[in-house]
Amino acid sequence: MPHLECRGVLVRASEKLVGYAAILSGAFLFGIWATGGTFALRSDPNLSPLTLAWFVQAVSAVAFSPFLRRIQLRGRQWAYTVGAALLGAVLAPSMYFTGLGLTTPVNAALLSNTEALFTVVFALVFLRERLSWRGYLAAASILVGAVIVTLDLERPGSDVASTLLGNVLLVLAAAGWGAANTVSRVVTDRHDIPSYICIQLSIGTLILTPVVLLSGARLSIGAGTIPLALFLALTSSALFTYLFYFAMRRIGALQVGAILSTSAAFGVSVAVAFGFPLTALQALGGAVMALGVVALYRSPSPKS
Repeated sequence: MPHLECRGVLVRASEKLVGYAAILSGAFLFGIWATGGTFALRSDPNLSPLTLAWFVQAVSAVAFSPFLRRIQLRGRQWAYTVGAALLGAVLAPSMYFTGLGLTTPVNAALLSNTEALFTVVFALVFLRERLSWRGYLAAASILVGAVIVTLDLERPGSDVASTLLGNVLLVLAAAGWGAANTVSRVVTDRHDIPSYICIQLSIGTLILTPVVLLSGARLSIGAGTIPLALFLALTSSALFTYLFYFAMRRIGALQVGAILSTSAAFGVSVAVAFGFPLTALQALGGAVMALGVVALYRSPSPKS
């Protein structure tokens, strides 16, 4: 019996280790999304951010297509799925890539932490969850840090308007993904996750197609941009999503959320390595948000 108990402990420890490795890898992939997206947009001046968003969503949906046969959505679950697709697969990526084209990958990496804030806010409003006073204080610190980064007052005056607009769009994109996370929780609590992701991304791609065409943009991507766009879709989108949910099953949502906040550090490091500057205000705002995210996930579990 002691031998079996020891073996069980080792198995659980091994599973946790694999879970931590998965979410750390996912955090890195999510972090490089900002720099990779910036280079993809700059590689082709005629490439519309909406086209890039559509391409990434479409390729990610195809990557999850082998799981589609498991789909078993019923009744209201379809309505939730369409809502999550509109928020997380149409509005959020469209605003993200549009904002990314107006600001820097450093800002994009830092402001990605606001997704944690919006996920909590929507859970409070729609799922009737409640935090401890420390949780609310942590959420407030994320908001303060986001305001600092969004305003980015150290930028030259000629760039303030476009940078501010880009930063606001990035925050709105985070809000869209946060809302999609909340809606998705209602479905994925009782449904296979990979097949749900596939159908959500597929619906989003179908909705985004006429939006791209009506905007006057093309659906095709230049040959020189395709390798980078494919890399973003298969790694920072599809593989990240798989690692995220894989880690959720191994170590739980709180640990995953806390470790995922390291994506901002990865993202800033990659951006700076490629020559994008990091201002003092960006560093300050990022530090405040990072502390807030960690404190948020270390606070007592929310109560219904």
